[in-house]
Amino acid sequence: MFFDFDSVEYYSLNKSKEEEMGENNSKSIDNGIFDKIFFDDYPDKINNGIFYKTINSEGFSKFKLSQKDAEYLKSDIFLEKSSLKMLENVYACAPQYRDILVFKKKNQISGIAKICLSCRQFYLISSKKEIEIENFGTEKEFKLLGKLFDKYKKDKN
Repeated sequence: MFFDFDSVEYYSLNKSKEEEMGENNSKSIDNGIFDKIFFDDYPDKINNGIFYKTINSEGFSKFKLSQKDAEYLKSDIFLEKSSLKMLENVYACAPQYRDILVFKKKNQISGIAKICLSCRQFYLISSKKEIEIENFGTEKEFKLLGKLFDKYKKDKN
């Protein structure tokens, strides 16, 4: 597994915040930490208080995944696979990380997964020393994550 976890929090960037960031970006206004979260491979450590405070702000919706969905992620999505050898991916766009999963073990952060469903890119950071992510990110995995994310967003409305 990429992460050792017993619970998962899901954060989704609010449409209004994304639109505000787009307007500010077109006016060359820096959105600071929100831009780093949305566009960059950030944070570089799992225990980054500024990152965690920001995703718990008004700009994001927060959902606690059910135990069933957390187990599904553990057994079907976020595990190292050695049998796959993916082709080198060439991306046509820069990632926009609208979806973030925070993995916890005994209420301590053990990993973060930032996902861009539109261009199929991701950024993973784990408390484990080394994780093999080269075989993560199949088309099927992104579709399954998209369905899972939609389920929680629909429940909110």
